[in-house]
Amino acid sequence: MKIVKAMTVTAMLALFPLQASAGDYEVQNVMDDSLYGAGVGALVGLGIALVSNRPSDHWNYITRGAGFGIIAGAGYGLFRSSKAFAEVEDGQIHLGMPSPEVAFQDTAAGLDMVVKTDLIRGHF
Repeated sequence: MKIVKAMTVTAMLALFPLQASAGDYEVQNVMDDSLYGAGVGALVGLGIALVSNRPSDHWNYITRGAGFGIIAGAGYGLFRSSKAFAEVEDGQIHLGMPSPEVAFQDTAAGLDMVVKTDLIRGHF
């Protein structure tokens, strides 16, 4: 019965997406990625439960899959939401968490791995 309630709430959230203003597009993307992660995780959990020897004993895989999917989706959404600490767009400053970028740089000693992040990004 708990599974039916959880799936009903998830379906209702999917049918009524959260509305965000133009400035909150990053929040909307994180919420969408979390919702998609929950759906994919629940499907993977259902698939694993169905291929097990006794599927009726493993229905909790669906909720665990959905939980892991929410966490993974939120992490992915946060990772791709902001690449700089401060972004200047249309005369407004948006603060965010900078995401580090890993790159390889050719030096005299060979190939070195470097990690960089943007502090300020702007569109002019």
